[in-house]
Amino acid sequence: MRSLVIPILLACGIVDGCAPSLPPAPPVKQVRWLDQNWNPNERHWFHHASQGTSTFPVPYKWFVSLEQPKIWLWGDAPMLVDEEYLRQFGFIPSPRTVEGQANQGNDAGAGYQAAYGQKPEDANPDALPVGFAITKGYTDPTTGQPVPDQLGLSCAACHTGHLDYKGTSLRIDGGPATVDLGKFRTVLGLALAYTGYVPGRFDRFAERVLGPDATPAAKADLKTAFDSLLAKGKQVSDAEKPVTDTNAEEGFGRLDALTRIGNTVFAEDLIGAPATGFNWLDNFAPIVAPVKFPPTWDISWFDWVQYDASIQQPMIRNAGEAMGVNAKINLTNPDRPLYSSSVQTDSIFQMEQQIAGQYPLQADGKPPAFSGLLSPKWPEDVLGKIDPVKQAKGHALYQEICQGCHLPPVKDPAFWSPALWTTPNQYGQSYLKLKTIDLKVIGTDPGQADILPNRKVKLPAYLGVDPATLCNGKPGQPVTKTLFAFALGYAVQKTVDTWYTEHKTPPATQAQMNGYRPNCLQAKPFYKARPLDGAWAIPPFLHNGSVPTLYDLLSPVAERPQVFCVGNREYDPIKVGTTTECVSGTTTIDTRIAGNHNTGHEFRDAPGTEGVIGRALSVDERWALIEYLKSL
Repeated sequence: MRSLVIPILLACGIVDGCAPSLPPAPPVKQVRWLDQNWNPNERHWFHHASQGTSTFPVPYKWFVSLEQPKIWLWGDAPMLVDEEYLRQFGFIPSPRTVEGQANQGNDAGAGYQAAYGQKPEDANPDALPVGFAITKGYTDPTTGQPVPDQLGLSCAACHTGHLDYKGTSLRIDGGPATVDLGKFRTVLGLALAYTGYVPGRFDRFAERVLGPDATPAAKADLKTAFDSLLAKGKQVSDAEKPVTDTNAEEGFGRLDALTRIGNTVFAEDLIGAPATGFNWLDNFAPIVAPVKFPPTWDISWFDWVQYDASIQQPMIRNAGEAMGVNAKINLTNPDRPLYSSSVQTDSIFQMEQQIAGQYPLQADGKPPAFSGLLSPKWPEDVLGKIDPVKQAKGHALYQEICQGCHLPPVKDPAFWSPALWTTPNQYGQSYLKLKTIDLKVIGTDPGQADILPNRKVKLPAYLGVDPATLCNGKPGQPVTKTLFAFALGYAVQKTVDTWYTEHKTPPATQAQMNGYRPNCLQAKPFYKARPLDGAWAIPPFLHNGSVPTLYDLLSPVAERPQVFCVGNREYDPIKVGTTTECVSGTTTIDTRIAGNHNTGHEFRDAPGTEGVIGRALSVDERWALIEYLKSL
């Protein structure tokens, strides 16, 4: 096999024929982190706090020791973690530390100590991008064997945005990322293959991992572990091929997150399950419904905190996300505690607290307001002044056609009316009641909305999955087949509860970490309408990113671009969106393909038509409404 692979890899490397093409990273003259109520220390902590994940299936030291999957005939081969190379995938550069951070002794510093057991300045020692986090070594919950430091993605990797305009890079915490995780997975796999088969490359890799004085025995052990990892990766890759061939490419800024979480937890995590008649391959589902990464400001105080209005409890949403990006969990060894995991529940709680801030409906006489991560404000000094005349006209239009679903603007006192908030629970907290709109009314692409009501998974009996216990329900009969939504809700709940038990967490603290809410779920074909503060900063639009600008969104479907590309970060402050030029390496969004449809949420003089939610807007009205949306 080696004799065949080497010539193929050499040919690929010389012509770059195997590695996916990438758009050039735009030059950046200056970086501007927009003011969203986080100081630099809090921001840096959030960007690199671990959720306990091993997203990239290699130890941390291996990852930073890999070379790019190219053949270099002269000079040193460039490293995979080169900042400019990672920028081409859309990752945001991040420093090793923030100046003065280690000496400030604030909550962010305490967060580092709790999550890593190390100094703040050591949290990102190799200056990896935003969202890359070190999960410190731990005991494998399935095998009981020691696990070296791992590298995983945190929520910051997908929920930190950046928009470029004439050389200024606007960085937006909580905004949708413009990353292509699929291409990066491919490149990582190629980097591993090159390391294993290209002459001389493994020796260089081993020296970086083990040091120059490593013994032959240590190198042999490393090679055995390396080959085992390649074999497991091939097993999963081969399993995915028959079911993940889809025309709706995820690409830049999109991911079929729900399907991928299900494939990770109920397929990959169940490889080797000792259950007669159970086959983990039965639970793989095709990737057919890519969605853009939603913004995270305000979301902690929604009545349903998941963007599709399916999850009520923040801890379940966040721990489920950690499990979906490869936190290790024991689902296959009944001789060890089932549902024990590497999920760092305490760190996840700290991250949610930083986003949420204090309870916004203060009872001490203070005016209601969000205090955690705030939505970004339009930077007039970079993107241009807001026209006050158009803004005033747009305000009236917002009240006419937007407010009925998206609620009054956050800055409007009417937003805080008790009628828009739930009745206080036993802990004295209320949550913003968002409107959920049936798919037949909103008329947008049905792919994502159809996953939870329809996907089912098979389960080994020893896991004891009992959906009746969800939402504080009474125990019922465990099942071996159920809706994916309820299987995931149960598995995440058991994983979090196991962490609480292992860490002797008092019930009152558990309630606080759970956001003072039960684990209630709903799996229905609808989408929710969220407040539009910061809407200017989250292109492209609709849940699947199928409409590139706000102007296009306010136009009839027939006038929206049918085919365009994403991956460009150059901002269009007129139409409010990103440029759609198709250059090498960008992702083509063909809205005629299922999963990419740009229908629905339409303003057209056709009342009663599915997907038409309001009257047609004149061109001048569209521009006026856009000007007002810039101000939110």
